[in-house]
Amino acid sequence: MSDSNLVDPDIKQGLRILADSTKLKGTEGVARRLSKAADSGMIEDYNQAETIFDSLPLEKRATIKTTAESKAETIRLTNQKRQSVSSNIVEEKQTSGDEGGWDLGDPNSDEGIFSNNGLSANKSTTATENGLDTKNELDALKEEMQQALKG
Repeated sequence: MSDSNLVDPDIKQGLRILADSTKLKGTEGVARRLSKAADSGMIEDYNQAETIFDSLPLEKRATIKTTAESKAETIRLTNQKRQSVSSNIVEEKQTSGDEGGWDLGDPNSDEGIFSNNGLSANKSTTATENGLDTKNELDALKEEMQQALKG
């Protein structure tokens, strides 16, 4: 199979988002076709998915478009935030040196032989400082999905 028969990875991701949004709007057959095109990555499947999606009524396509754009923006912002946090963590590790290194401790102690000199507390502080709060992020995504279902 040559690369000329495959769609771009960005198109595949877009098809997945569109499939999810289409499924939310009650058009499961179209959603299945879009999912198949995203999974296979084949141009032929993409063309069939495009044809069946374009056959939907204009109002339905407009509603799906709004939901899909909202999802895509949420994914973009989430990825952007993750990249920012991970680059900050890498920077912090590079600048901190051995400050929070592992200490084997006293082998005769009952406390266990491995202790991390503040790394675990440091990591949670760093995540909070950078605004990454997984629970709030998931709650926001859940609320957005509920609003999309109502709309």
